[in-house]
Amino acid sequence: MRARLLGRRGDERGGMSLELVLLAPVFVMFLMLLAAAGRVVDARSQIEGAARDAARAASIARSAGEAEAYAARAAARSLADHHWCRGGPRVFADTAQWGPGGRVTVTVTCTVDLGDLALVGLPGSRTFTGDAVAPIDTYTYRGTDGPPGDAP
Repeated sequence: MRARLLGRRGDERGGMSLELVLLAPVFVMFLMLLAAAGRVVDARSQIEGAARDAARAASIARSAGEAEAYAARAAARSLADHHWCRGGPRVFADTAQWGPGGRVTVTVTCTVDLGDLALVGLPGSRTFTGDAVAPIDTYTYRGTDGPPGDAP
């Protein structure tokens, strides 16, 4: 009986090594797929957050032109620490409804670098867009000739 057990064990030598060699690439691809999904989800949420920051910054500006500049600056600051946004964010502030009680809509677009995850089958880059809308306060002073003074 002992001879049979020893014989069987001897027949299976190297079986574990073969399984490891066959399954290791599958496991590595699975980990890379998880990393790619994490990168995409993180990029989308960061771009949406940058759009919210930009819309809020634009909504407190005193003029439509100032709102566009504030939005661009806020989006650039929000995404400044992220190296995956190629060429920085592109920001468009829609100030067509500018004025007390109106709203400002900001769109932030960023091309995300996915080149290091190309083995998973992702393209080298992908463009994501985030939109946000912020109301303009009805009672905020919107003059261009100085501080609010005795504004309500």
